Amino acid sequence: MAKASFSETTGGAQGSDGRGASVGPIVPQVLHFDTPLKLACGKTLDSYDLVYETYGDLNARRSNAVLICHALNASHHAAGKRADDPDDLGWWDNMIGPGKPVDTNRFHVVAVNNLGSCFGSTGPATVRTSTGKPWGADFPLVTVEDWVDAQALLADRLGIAEWAAVMGGSLGGMQALAWSTRYPHRIRNAVVIAAAPNLSAENIAFNEVARQAILTDPDFNDGHYAVAGTLPRRGLRVARMIGHITYLSDEQMEVKFGRKLREGLKFSFAPEFQIESYLRHQGEKFAEYFDANTYLRITKALDYYDPASAAGGSLAQALEPASCRFLVVSFSTDWRFPPARSREIVEALVDNRRDVTSAEVVAPHGHDAFLLDSPQYHAVVRAYFDRIAHDLKDYSTFRLGKAFTHAVVERARVVQRTDYATIAGWIAEGASVLDLGCGDGGLMAYLQRERKAIGYGVEIGDAGLLASIGNGVNVIQRDLETGLKGFDDGAFDCVILSQTLQAVKNIETLIDEMLRVGREAIVSFPNFGHWRHRLQIARGRMPVSTSLPYQWFDTPNIHLCTVADFEAFLAARELSVSDRVVLADDREVGMLPNLRGELAIYRFRRRGAAAAPRRFARQ
Repeated sequence: MAKASFSETTGGAQGSDGRGASVGPIVPQVLHFDTPLKLACGKTLDSYDLVYETYGDLNARRSNAVLICHALNASHHAAGKRADDPDDLGWWDNMIGPGKPVDTNRFHVVAVNNLGSCFGSTGPATVRTSTGKPWGADFPLVTVEDWVDAQALLADRLGIAEWAAVMGGSLGGMQALAWSTRYPHRIRNAVVIAAAPNLSAENIAFNEVARQAILTDPDFNDGHYAVAGTLPRRGLRVARMIGHITYLSDEQMEVKFGRKLREGLKFSFAPEFQIESYLRHQGEKFAEYFDANTYLRITKALDYYDPASAAGGSLAQALEPASCRFLVVSFSTDWRFPPARSREIVEALVDNRRDVTSAEVVAPHGHDAFLLDSPQYHAVVRAYFDRIAHDLKDYSTFRLGKAFTHAVVERARVVQRTDYATIAGWIAEGASVLDLGCGDGGLMAYLQRERKAIGYGVEIGDAGLLASIGNGVNVIQRDLETGLKGFDDGAFDCVILSQTLQAVKNIETLIDEMLRVGREAIVSFPNFGHWRHRLQIARGRMPVSTSLPYQWFDTPNIHLCTVADFEAFLAARELSVSDRVVLADDREVGMLPNLRGELAIYRFRRRGAAAAPRRFARQ
């Protein structure tokens, strides 16, 4: 039985978050295509089959379809129980199903097996009608772009003009990215998980070593092993062992295996360490169900994917045709496609002013993490798909109940916030904004609604990230202490730091960065010089108030600034103050602001800097 997960620790078959059941029983479907498909290599497939599965119902408007793109050794069986083998759960069963992050009660999910695979779609193991023999080595090399073209033809046959989302992890994420530029008007959301805009030299090297293990196997027979009656099992075993090493993090390997021995030292070349036994077991299992010619071609497709190569090396230019929204997810211990590679994608999309949300999930599992049950990871995907479902507008407000009532009350509360209203009054309509330390995204959502602002929030906290997604804000998860690298000079009309100043370590560096990427800055902070704070200090206690709500032992605040301090800070750096408002009890303070003010809000720029806002075309 084919096993499509990357390791025995991965995939939905190993458990789920408990919030939904598995779909099924599932019966794969096959579509035959007689229209020739021109491939990137210059060859043409005159006819071919694509195998796929579907989960959930397509709505009347055919607007709730989600395409799942698989990774290297996976298949169309992404979720649920097979009708012919109920124990064979789909490789992403923990992600897709009723009540799961990709909820089949709301979405019609299509999972397709790509050309060149060995799980039913036309590939090297397919028997050619013209010869009566398997394609073998004669099957052409295919690319990510070829797969996407075939998927588009499948969508045509299924009557799906536009995908609500195209989603994939690893190589599947590359396909989602390719969809966004190859068919920009047929995709509303691209969900790119644990992927990269191209392979590094190290990754290509791993793939080449794996391919050489197969190509030099005496049973390979120049790729025509099926006709010769042989199988290159040795090569496939070694290739799989190499791949497996790259899927797990060093931390996970150490926890799971360390230097544990099976039965003590035997002074032999038999598997003595548990990690040796594990890798050999995985290699043996893989060699029994996967096709060597398929492995060669899929790893080459990985190597070839590089959209920037056709755009003079500029990823931003390569992604310029994309018009959909993006969710980009990476994992802290994924050393095959590390978070820095996902940041390249995010930065290119920001350069193009595309709607993008990114999450950098802390998880110990390495590249395999995209298949596992990380609570934060699944929460991010769930929140994002909740937003997609809301945009479908296939709901009645009467069925929203308490959630809808809460949203109405919350909006009324936000509208009453004087600091939000003050900042909004300084923002030109349609201005581009970067909101640093955006928290729940409330301010950015307010500016989008009241001033039609465009832009992004930046937030490090997991809870804030989820809330921002729920508020419909483009939010980028990153640590402000690392600076604003990746944002171009003068990229935004305004950069905001709202009630976060006191928690930032390197204030001078961050202010300088704000004025590099923005034409002006807005900073708000609780005034430590307020009379109530002074009184508490006089009594020998650290101040606690509405604006400083923490105790001395649990406060995130490391800089306690007064109105007078900040005035001196700006003056010493010759920064020009355009506006200042100091509030107490949501009212502006006129006299003695350093003594009476609770919250200070400043708008400033470098002296001589132009104040006119930039404008960016909306998508």
